[in-house]
Amino acid sequence: MAMPSRAIRIIKVPSDIGSVYSGKSRAPTAFRRAGLHEKLGAAGWQIAESTALPNGPVGWSPSGRDPNGARNEAATVAACEQVRQAIGNDLTVDNDEKGQACRFQLILGGECLYCPAIMSAYWHHLEGTGKRIGIVYMDADCDLYTPMESNSSGNIAGMTLTHLTLREGALESMQKFSRADGSAVVDNTNIVLFGLNIDSVANKREHLGYLFDNSFRVSTSRVVEAAPREQAQAALKWLEDSVDFVILHLDVDVIDPGVFPLGNVPSWTGLRFEAAMSAVKTFLSSEKTVALSIAEVNPDHDPGLSMTSRLIDQVVDGMNSRMPSRA
Repeated sequence: MAMPSRAIRIIKVPSDIGSVYSGKSRAPTAFRRAGLHEKLGAAGWQIAESTALPNGPVGWSPSGRDPNGARNEAATVAACEQVRQAIGNDLTVDNDEKGQACRFQLILGGECLYCPAIMSAYWHHLEGTGKRIGIVYMDADCDLYTPMESNSSGNIAGMTLTHLTLREGALESMQKFSRADGSAVVDNTNIVLFGLNIDSVANKREHLGYLFDNSFRVSTSRVVEAAPREQAQAALKWLEDSVDFVILHLDVDVIDPGVFPLGNVPSWTGLRFEAAMSAVKTFLSSEKTVALSIAEVNPDHDPGLSMTSRLIDQVVDGMNSRMPSRA
């Protein structure tokens, strides 16, 4: 899945379906208004754009719990299916052989809950090649809730790692977002949880215990803040030793809202914007990184789009560090 060209596919996922508040569905439009496309183009990137949700944004609506404890389950699963199809279709465009791709995927506006669908698309694309895909899950939350668990909101976004790992309690309807053989897209060998807010009450002791007991690789927001580049380099080396390709998932709630309140729901991580972006650019510098998913951006928190513009500048800098030669 090498990148021989300067091509980027921007895949828009305008969605609020798994949210506590509305607003994230407007993120792809905000990225365009804040100059993402122009800045990438000016740097020499060749941009193609598509939407994973051709019928328009999947909006937020108040909802009660379904009988199994989840909210908006059927609509969420349907949206995940569309995202998996969009990612998979793009992976097959202009490919010379199975397991190869010619362009970087930049997935905008997606919610965390789409990670299993994205990973599933890559695993299916790589089937039969012997190659492996991994993920840097850069997020304040470990998202290990199950639908019937105490304190669970019922929002499927809070169950993302549960569905990535297909651990006990995962929704049956989400188990289709798996590898070709039906196994989970993530285990303790192909994910790094990076920037986890160990002090957040949203990360229950039982969830942290699950990560510890099952030997998952975790870098907390505290250690990332202390040495962002070094922590990212160490995490990247560990992951690169296990997988052939890497997806970087950036949930902007990993950044402390006291300095950068762009995330949909605040989490007081103590991680500065500059430190988070240093880590992002380190992950993007790897030749094995084939996609960046940016999630949980709520433009309603950014009326002048100044924060969105700052985020774009850092992402473009990171992308430019991997720009192939024009020769």
